[in-house]
Amino acid sequence: MNNYLIKKSLTSQGFTIIESLVAITILIVGVLGPMTAATRGITDGYYAGNQLIATYLAQEALELAGAQIINDREDSQAFLNGFDSSCLTSSCAVAIIPTNISFSFSACTGANNNCKMTYNTTGGFYDYSSDSGQEFTRTLKITPIQTDKQALLEAKVTWFNKAGTPERNITLYRYVSNP
Repeated sequence: MNNYLIKKSLTSQGFTIIESLVAITILIVGVLGPMTAATRGITDGYYAGNQLIATYLAQEALELAGAQIINDREDSQAFLNGFDSSCLTSSCAVAIIPTNISFSFSACTGANNNCKMTYNTTGGFYDYSSDSGQEFTRTLKITPIQTDKQALLEAKVTWFNKAGTPERNITLYRYVSNP
């Protein structure tokens, strides 16, 4: 009778190692799926946010260039005279000066930090003076099509979502003419 009780108690208690491994595997698979989906969602949201900011920065450059062309007409300047020569030969920076609500176009060197922009928490806008946070590179290139008649404006914004990822970019175009 003692043998029977010992055998019964040995076979009816606890899990075997294989049962434990199967249970752990099922638990890991059940947890990893939602974690992977959540991580992917955060990454995609971060990318979408940067893409939206880049689009707005490129659009802003085109609008400011268009405003400069209108200002040149009102001041009786020649077509495209209000732009730095670097805008016409390669690419230039578009800087906004919020203190006197003005803007300028100049080469991507020195004060323009090679056209690298970051968010200025004090002023609440992107500029070339800050050096922290997500970095965007914005350039404007102007290609005259017909002298004193038409030009193609090209605003390009590039950025990296995080170190080690490929460079992302947005390029917007606008045609302008001199009536």
